[in-house]
Amino acid sequence: MIITAVVMILLFVGLVALLVVQRQHVQTFDEARKEQRLKNLAELNAENEKILTQYHWVDKAKGVVGIPIDRAMSLVLNELQSVRPHAAGPITNPSPAASPSPAASPSPGAIATPAPAATPGASPAPAPATAPAPSQSSATNP
Repeated sequence: MIITAVVMILLFVGLVALLVVQRQHVQTFDEARKEQRLKNLAELNAENEKILTQYHWVDKAKGVVGIPIDRAMSLVLNELQSVRPHAAGPITNPSPAASPSPAASPSPGAIATPAPAATPGASPAPAPATAPAPSQSSATNP
């Protein structure tokens, strides 16, 4: 009975070891996808490196040429160094003569109030009870 138990335990341990070894040699779907993504990334990086380090046509019909990034940076740096920014001048307040006259502006106490806006639920204003009489004029209407 004890020998049978020891044999069963050894058989189980051997089977587990065999499965672990087999698992290491079998490529899973995630590993295959990982390898494909790394291959695509390497191709993309090589293409970007080529674009950034070599002269190339962007649009040959329009005459647009791409230049290496190092050359572009040196051209921009030279341009920025040749055009120095100017110092800001002093800030001056506008003169009082330029301000509008007090007579043209309304006084602070005289604030015009807007007419109240009609609310959607409110009823319309009632019409006058009597209509005004037509005015008598010397000219006749056609």
